[in-house]
Amino acid sequence: MSQYCIKPTYKHRTVNATLEEKPGQYWDKNRFLLSHYCQYAAYQYAQKEIIQNKRIQSVLDVGCGLGDKLVELLTPHAKTLGIDQPSAIIEARKLHPTQAFDSDDFENPTDKLGQFDFILSIDVIEHLLNPDLLCHYIKKRSRPQTQILISTPERDLYRGKDCNQSPKAEHVREWNQAEFNAYLSQHFTITEHLLLPAFKVGWTPYMIKERYQLFKKRIPMKYCQAVLCTPK
Repeated sequence: MSQYCIKPTYKHRTVNATLEEKPGQYWDKNRFLLSHYCQYAAYQYAQKEIIQNKRIQSVLDVGCGLGDKLVELLTPHAKTLGIDQPSAIIEARKLHPTQAFDSDDFENPTDKLGQFDFILSIDVIEHLLNPDLLCHYIKKRSRPQTQILISTPERDLYRGKDCNQSPKAEHVREWNQAEFNAYLSQHFTITEHLLLPAFKVGWTPYMIKERYQLFKKRIPMKYCQAVLCTPK
């Protein structure tokens, strides 16, 4: 098995546990609750890039989930399309009936989509058995100047430097910052690689609880690595 630039002692999972065989298997009540808060800062970063670059007119969100952050932060500034597995899209359309959504399999895709000015894939790549297929999927839907934002947890910050397998069943693998930079550099030209908060910053009961859990485990708030790049 390819290590995808991850240290040789790391044990990769062999099942994509994010794929649903029946509705509600992955998108349960807890994930509905968390969908608005998790990875919020990455969408804010994308929003800033879209607002600053007037050339960006079309946006593709690869793995949009329920679409909350896409609709709130990006749709007001460009024409947006969110894509995910069918079960997520069914729920996303219920929540946001005027937003454009479509379903696709990133590892076995259709060719029905065109090209976009900005593509983001936020905390999707760690769920996939073969992340190369996601990179190819994104590049095929890119123009030469398309900006691409890809995020994933920073393993060493979140799990510790001795971690050799993600304890989260839905994560096939996790990268540290150096590994992820080396991996994405095989597919893209990297413009910026930074660390962002992994959830929405605020003082709601959920945020207070999340901050306390991070503090207790000595995990920094900024453990989400985000890479801004263009296709090679």
